[in-house]
Amino acid sequence: MTTYFRPADEDTTTPYRAGAMGILRDDAVLKAGFWIANPADVPQAVEILLPIDRTVLMLKGVMTYEVMGGPTYVIRTGDSVSFPKGTTIRLTVQEPVRQFFVDYR
Repeated sequence: MTTYFRPADEDTTTPYRAGAMGILRDDAVLKAGFWIANPADVPQAVEILLPIDRTVLMLKGVMTYEVMGGPTYVIRTGDSVSFPKGTTIRLTVQEPVRQFFVDYR
């Protein structure tokens, strides 16, 4: 597992820029790996327009994914969720999380 270090001038509104990330695959088709974060890493809700298809399996913890104009999902240990490209979500880290993600480009 590697920690993602961000330069001071980098966009910090994307939650994957906080916490620790371990990449298993990153190529032209997909990106897959683990993301570990605490509520202090993402202290407020973050809104994201997904430029990719994203699927998440929550290995540990609790997060809320609010689909703008749609439902809200509370994802707990063992739950999974998938969002198509172009979805706008607002996420909140409620408890320390460890998730496996796959982003399809």
